[in-house]
Amino acid sequence: MAKPRKTNAKSTKCPTPPPTSEQKRLRRKDPSVVPSAPYLLASKLLDVACDAPVLHTVCPPNGWRSAVGELGVFPHGKLSHSYDSYFGGDVDSDVTYEDFMRAAPVSTRASNQLQATLGNYYKFAFQTSSTTLCDLTNPLALCVLCALVLMIRIFKKMFMPKFSSLGKRLGRAAHGPDWENGNQDRIVKFGEYVYRLIYHSCVSAYGLWYFRDKSWWNNDMGGTKNLWILHPNHPVEPGMAWYYLVQCAYNVDALLSLLEISFQWEWVNPFAYSSALEFLEKEHVVNETLRKKQVLKLMIQSRHQTFIWTPIFQIKWSTSVRGDFREMMAHHIVTNALIFGSSFYRFTRIGSMIFLIHDLSDVPIDMSKLANFVKWKATTIICFVVMVLMWVITRLTIFPFVIFRSVLFESYEYMVVKGTMDPALYEAYCYIFYSLLGALVLLHVTWFLILIRIGWTLVSKGETHDYSEHKLGEKQVMKKNA
Repeated sequence: MAKPRKTNAKSTKCPTPPPTSEQKRLRRKDPSVVPSAPYLLASKLLDVACDAPVLHTVCPPNGWRSAVGELGVFPHGKLSHSYDSYFGGDVDSDVTYEDFMRAAPVSTRASNQLQATLGNYYKFAFQTSSTTLCDLTNPLALCVLCALVLMIRIFKKMFMPKFSSLGKRLGRAAHGPDWENGNQDRIVKFGEYVYRLIYHSCVSAYGLWYFRDKSWWNNDMGGTKNLWILHPNHPVEPGMAWYYLVQCAYNVDALLSLLEISFQWEWVNPFAYSSALEFLEKEHVVNETLRKKQVLKLMIQSRHQTFIWTPIFQIKWSTSVRGDFREMMAHHIVTNALIFGSSFYRFTRIGSMIFLIHDLSDVPIDMSKLANFVKWKATTIICFVVMVLMWVITRLTIFPFVIFRSVLFESYEYMVVKGTMDPALYEAYCYIFYSLLGALVLLHVTWFLILIRIGWTLVSKGETHDYSEHKLGEKQVMKKNA
């Protein structure tokens, strides 16, 4: 007698997963069923694609999970889990201006409508917590951000020439009237770093004052645990919201400025090859084939200065490009990604800590560069020593061993285990933040090695070379340009 065939229990299950809220409840009860981040991100991407107006027509009628077999069977299928990309019902909504106006009492003191409107804008922006200004991806916050970037660029255009004139006067007073003739690049960069010094000094002073009594900076009040407790419903005060807006505007402008000083673009002559053939006189090269090869060789030799080439235009490296361009570009991309990501996911507390330690360490950096630009050797050495000490304390100690450690070892406990966050949401996006913060740590170590190289040159040769501005050193670059 033939044995009855065993029925595969999994094959009888419906591949359609339960509602997201029920999935979250099951995941919080048993976090071991949560797939790894690549599967969660792939699932979210397919969910979004199949909900799109056009792409949903190519998805199976019963959902795309019906086409992946056992991978789409909840809860053990790697692609079976659905989750909200945000916090769903766990987060209090940001206060919009409409919400504020509905809750605000009717003003009886305003003499006219304009005064009343301006008063309401002021109260919403500077006296109301957890508004839409706290999320930098919100359209209102983006408009304010663009306005701040424009204001920064206007300020720089107005005042940086005056700061450069100050550097010219200081250099001439220290080294004579002929000093400025061969130091135009230093004079321009002096103005840039005066602006940076003013900014970093002001935001550092504000940060020290504003965060002086915040619980996440005080170990007696719980320290870094307060970065995660009650998340994502931390109240975001107006002082924090504007601190984030100003910092983001500065970093966006810094990225734009780096691109401006690093590249220059120009139109491409489509007849450049034939023009070069005519330019190279025939009598110098009798052989026509050899003459064409030499023209191509000349064109290729100039191509190393080209960053992007198209038949219409080309983008070339500028002569004012920084020596640490790659590190700075990576730093600005990572920083801006962290700023927008932390604002969207309400990690403003930990973001403010990262801002503050960077600003504090940037002050002696700016002072050291200013002293080096005008070649005040003794002042440069003093500022350099302070800069290295601040770098070690803030970026190589507090950042990796206090802030990053809290992200790695405290965030899951207080947001998921003791909090309300969906384990799938945490698992899906935590490694993105881990990678960005880890990249910052690596950049800090890279720059510290550059600082050690500068210090070694100072001790061994008695010369101050800023390798962050010129990788070959200043004198070598001047010889090469000469």
